[in-house]
Amino acid sequence: MKEQKLDNKKIAALNNQTRRKIIQLLKKEPDYPASLAKKLDISKQKTHYHLKKLRESGLIQRENTGKKQVYQVKDSKFIFNSEPEKSKFLENFPDKGLIVVGSPDQHGKDQVRARDGHLAGDIGLKLGKLNKEFKTKLDTEVHRDNLLNKPMIILGGILTNTVTKELNKDFKAHFSGSSFPYREITTEKNTYTNPNIGIIAKKDDKILVAGIRNTGTEAAVQAFQEIDDVEDYLVVKGLDIDGDGEIDDYEVLE
Repeated sequence: MKEQKLDNKKIAALNNQTRRKIIQLLKKEPDYPASLAKKLDISKQKTHYHLKKLRESGLIQRENTGKKQVYQVKDSKFIFNSEPEKSKFLENFPDKGLIVVGSPDQHGKDQVRARDGHLAGDIGLKLGKLNKEFKTKLDTEVHRDNLLNKPMIILGGILTNTVTKELNKDFKAHFSGSSFPYREITTEKNTYTNPNIGIIAKKDDKILVAGIRNTGTEAAVQAFQEIDDVEDYLVVKGLDIDGDGEIDDYEVLE
């Protein structure tokens, strides 16, 4: 069996949980898009999108069998040029701390309710796989109990999370809008206003996972679960593949 080294394009294609599942399924046997969609419990549109990404990277190929198109993994095994690089992002991050979410009640200067607290579960799953123990706290509880000195992952932007608002400027990628509704993010390279933009930023024992709007935060949380080689910050843009109003994937902008 021919060896195939994983170049950057292939690594980028595999940096997505759904596409890794597709590869595992196709390793067992060639399959059709409709069958894969059923096995993965996702739409046909999303399945075709991920198959396209895998084909463009050279990891899979398509063949016509009558009226149907079947996909299969190329006749090769994958190896890396060197040992996989350890995570630069979380390997030295504390093993215990807090996941801070915005309160669902009206609070803060702008009296806004947070609606992204449920995403803390996805962050917790990632931390659990790394044997890190983080408890979820509301931003209002952090202020009440003077917990700002604790290691923490802060979820949500400055509009809905008052801890983000207080620590925001500590990060190289941060919210730069100075007035309500604070829908602007600035990095060392660019300024973003697209609602689907999200960031993951780290400074010492604090990590910010947030977006300009909820869709941006969802994209940032997806990236947090999958990307491990971030140093200071990462900017992503959420993608709605099948037009159902939900973020299905993301692309890395910087």
